[in-house]
Amino acid sequence: MKRILLILTAIAALTLSCEKPEPGPDTGAKARPGYKELLESYDAGKLFKVVEPSPGQNIVVFEDGSKVTVPTTSFDIYDHTLGFVPTIEVTPGMSWWSINGNMTAIKAVSSLVPKEEAEPVYVYYDKKTLYMHLSNRDVLKFGSKALIKEEEDKLAQEELERRQNIPVIEIDTGGKGIYDKENYVKGTITIKDPEKLYSDVEEFTAPMGIRGRGNSTWSFPKKPWKVKLDSKASIFGMGADKEWCLLANYADRTLMRNILAMKLSELCGFAWTPHMYSVHVYLNNEYQGVYTFCEHKKVSADRVDIDLDAGDVYLEIEQQQDETTCWWTSMGVPMMFSDPEEPSAELLAEIQKHFDDFEDALYSKDMADPQKGYAAYIDVDSFIDYYIVQELAKNTDGNLRKSSFITKKKGEKLEMYHLWDFDLTFGNSGGLLHDPEGFFIKDYTPGWYVGDNWFNRMMKDPAFVDRLQARWNELYPQLVAMVDFIDEQALILDKAQQQNFKVWSIWESVDWVDCPSLGSYKKEVDFLKEFYSKRVEWMNTAINKL
Repeated sequence: MKRILLILTAIAALTLSCEKPEPGPDTGAKARPGYKELLESYDAGKLFKVVEPSPGQNIVVFEDGSKVTVPTTSFDIYDHTLGFVPTIEVTPGMSWWSINGNMTAIKAVSSLVPKEEAEPVYVYYDKKTLYMHLSNRDVLKFGSKALIKEEEDKLAQEELERRQNIPVIEIDTGGKGIYDKENYVKGTITIKDPEKLYSDVEEFTAPMGIRGRGNSTWSFPKKPWKVKLDSKASIFGMGADKEWCLLANYADRTLMRNILAMKLSELCGFAWTPHMYSVHVYLNNEYQGVYTFCEHKKVSADRVDIDLDAGDVYLEIEQQQDETTCWWTSMGVPMMFSDPEEPSAELLAEIQKHFDDFEDALYSKDMADPQKGYAAYIDVDSFIDYYIVQELAKNTDGNLRKSSFITKKKGEKLEMYHLWDFDLTFGNSGGLLHDPEGFFIKDYTPGWYVGDNWFNRMMKDPAFVDRLQARWNELYPQLVAMVDFIDEQALILDKAQQQNFKVWSIWESVDWVDCPSLGSYKKEVDFLKEFYSKRVEWMNTAINKL
């Protein structure tokens, strides 16, 4: 039918002059009962539901419950799917045809007649859509919820299938293994993103070196790596750089906890949020599994944007104390210089004194005073955002123990600059960390490792609590909605995770994590969603009761 329609419509078009023709006789379009109302319904974007036939008229019912009555003396509305044969009529200036009861074409005086000056010549529906053909050969299409949902579902499925084709990273070292975290193995990296999911580049190849990375994660069978390109390059649209990371997420059977944390980082608006993308990785043509490709944490204009020459510093809280310059604060917080690695004696003394003054003020009788207390030394808002995410995640490393990063610009306050390392979070650890209820940082007891905690002291300041509650309540609606992001990531990873766990069995346990496998990817995701949702609601009640 559609083919015949196109042919006859084309033939009709050939009968039209290149010049605007003289208007035809007045057909009394606006006098036709029901036409004006139908046109108004179309302009209002109403959705068609059903046609109810009755003697001498047809009643068009829309999804919002409104109705338009069309007398059969004006024009009939035919059920196309039942094969009703319309009466063929010819009026001055126009005609229409049907074949086997199906509308085929309309010949009009002019295609230049505006919609509002045209008249309906034929109306039919096919249970999903109501079509109104006008004398200017326009076809008004009243959609239906069923049709819209069907089309949306189709498009959504097509987009999902596209996004499930996550990029592939191929690393070629000429067969050489990657055995330690100190020595780079030379080779090439090829990144293939045929769907252009993350940038407009389908394929990228460059010479590079690769070595191991991480602390506890390096002990796992599935190894995390650091990649260093020979020359700076932009990957997946991120700022050009040499240094990149491949996070293995061996202990995280959802493969998404780090990505979820960075989504929370974006929500909070940290100074920098590392971009993270799920990818397949091959090493010397051997499949290694699903990894998270991301920016390496470092000082640069596109990452940790500070000025080392001006005296700014990039610090890490890390109990491993594996950098060149390390110390413990008076409260037992393990600090390290990430950059500069070897500060001058003057700079080291300056930074250590700032921390001493901060902790002294925090435990002084004037701790709540904006000028004399702790707030004179730290960017309180960044500390509040840090606390919210770390407490929400119940991060075993986030309790001023490991993988926490602070900057201090010359003459300014300490700032919690970015988040990092969230594979053992959101219930993915044993004991109290597996329970979605209870404070972990606020009610911290010294002895969990070594030292004390800044936040349980800050909680004794009513102004800090007020700011914490205000910030939490500001974020709360979006925190609740983050469950949808988990679902989205699970769908995107559904095909990839199946391939990953053929190599790294989901039944295997990471003993010291004390978090046994639940037996399937779906159950792992369901647990993450349940933990997250319960944790958000528990914190919402608990924080607002402080």
